[in-house]
Amino acid sequence: MQQPTDLQAVNRQQDYLHAMGICRWLPREPLAHAPESAEWVSDFVWPQPDPSSLNEAATTESVGPVAVSSAAPSKLTPQHSADNAASRQHALAALQMDDVKASAAPVAKASSESSPSVELAKEPLAERMKQPQFSLSFTPAGDLLVVDSLPPHAREAVGPEYQRLLAALCRAMGAEVQLDAMRLHHWPMFASSSLNQGGDEAQRAVRRQLDLMLKKHPARRVLLLGEPAAQWLLEQDHSLEAMRGLTFTLRAGVSAVTSYSLMHMLKLPEFKADCWRDLQPLL
Repeated sequence: MQQPTDLQAVNRQQDYLHAMGICRWLPREPLAHAPESAEWVSDFVWPQPDPSSLNEAATTESVGPVAVSSAAPSKLTPQHSADNAASRQHALAALQMDDVKASAAPVAKASSESSPSVELAKEPLAERMKQPQFSLSFTPAGDLLVVDSLPPHAREAVGPEYQRLLAALCRAMGAEVQLDAMRLHHWPMFASSSLNQGGDEAQRAVRRQLDLMLKKHPARRVLLLGEPAAQWLLEQDHSLEAMRGLTFTLRAGVSAVTSYSLMHMLKLPEFKADCWRDLQPLL
């Protein structure tokens, strides 16, 4: 009996995954410092082409495979690239609406060091919200501290999938995550209208939480994931897109970079490649 090839085995596996409603995600392009993909990835196409159309396809120009739930690295035509970029921008704009609702106006003066070739425009601080609402997770991992943005007061957001992605991100950065030392920071802290829980108090509370984490778990590198984390920890009111790709000095000897939140990457895995590029300065 003839043994199936790797590609045939993968296609059969994809049939099973499709029947169970499970999406397969493959890299769209090579990533810096990432392991090389298996040989079958470059030839993987889903859905599988109709055998009757193979003769016709052989006479036409070969085009990189396009998949519904997975895509292999390939050279896309300008039109494909434009459509892909437009869809990514649309998805990013939709996801950022969550950050706008979850994040408060930034407060205090910025203390950052950006790349010499890129400078942030100095914009006036936005009006502080009377009662900002946001949630952050502080997770140590050796010399690394991950501060991620969560939906406000969504304690159930830190589930198994979230923890697996967090652990994988830390391993990629050369560190082992300490999930038992994770601390959640929710604001407002109390359900009371008589307490002062405005922007000033929120900023002081974030500073205290950061000081406590760095004192207990000294770190040289900090990942600020999501717009609320970037704005409140850096004390900036710039958008996340304006701060991505820059290196900041959070404390003496402590560098920080910003990127998308883990929740964003769980919703749209294609953002993982962009996040990996953003984190390169800390590797």
